[in-house]
Amino acid sequence: MKKFIIIIFITSFCLTQSLFSQQDTIQSNKVIPQDSLGRHLWYIEFFGVNYGLSINYEYILLNDNLYKLSLRTGVGGNFIFFYHISSPFMVNFIFGKTHNLDFGVGILLDYSPKQKGYNLAPQAVKFIGNIGYRVISKEDFIFRIGFTPIYFYNQGVIPLIGISFGHYF
Repeated sequence: MKKFIIIIFITSFCLTQSLFSQQDTIQSNKVIPQDSLGRHLWYIEFFGVNYGLSINYEYILLNDNLYKLSLRTGVGGNFIFFYHISSPFMVNFIFGKTHNLDFGVGILLDYSPKQKGYNLAPQAVKFIGNIGYRVISKEDFIFRIGFTPIYFYNQGVIPLIGISFGHYF
């Protein structure tokens, strides 16, 4: 039994090496190397899911001809960061090539230190969304604008609009 497993392992190893050695002769428009340009995005967002100012990073997991799937995270808060700090974790569905339709869902980890005169929970998890428009230029520039509703457990849905500028690499 051990010899049989070793023979199968060696055979499969040889076959995969043979397939990978032919990879240079096979060309496909849909196969994009993991480290190619355009997979990483960073941008500064005004208002939006952090309802203030935020710095965000987005990684494109799936990059097909007409649609993309990406993961987003960031850090931000009110214009005075000591009052409120938050971090979104989102999955975005992007449709288009240069001019894109953008849908996103996720959670917002929120921290507000106790302050006099404010009745906020110090830590909270909120549900967030995004429906927007995104331009990805050939000059490595990104512009986003979108409707970003945030669900607060005690106030319901609060609609916000976010505007972003950034760069992809």
